[in-house]
Amino acid sequence: MPTLTLKAQAGTFTGTWVYRSFGVSASPKDTLAKLALGLNELSLMEQGGKIAGKRTGQGVSYDLVGNSFYAAKQGASLRLHGTATIGGKAYNYDYFGYLMPSWGVGGNEPDTILGTVLRSDPANPSNAPLIASFAATREAAK
Repeated sequence: MPTLTLKAQAGTFTGTWVYRSFGVSASPKDTLAKLALGLNELSLMEQGGKIAGKRTGQGVSYDLVGNSFYAAKQGASLRLHGTATIGGKAYNYDYFGYLMPSWGVGGNEPDTILGTVLRSDPANPSNAPLIASFAATREAAK
């Protein structure tokens, strides 16, 4: 059986990541095209357990701040927060993601973060937030 390798070393999240988000649906009839929400880029810098960065793409760019967490035999996770103005309206974005383990079978497997994102409206906190899933894959060196 192939082995899985957890990355739990400080600095793992530093880099540029291709970010894709998807709506959450329990309907098997919903296609990936219908669920696709965003294709962006995350640029992250991690130092001393703190993460700073930017999400850019599709005409929107905003700063991200947060923390990284490392645990032996559990791998790495992150929490990020950002505020973006879309169509003249401000939204808060909160992210939580796990760095997926890699298969020990060789090949060139890029690092991937899988997680969830919550978009809330700070002007109307009683409004239900949008909750989505995301995948972010480390970009290949250019």
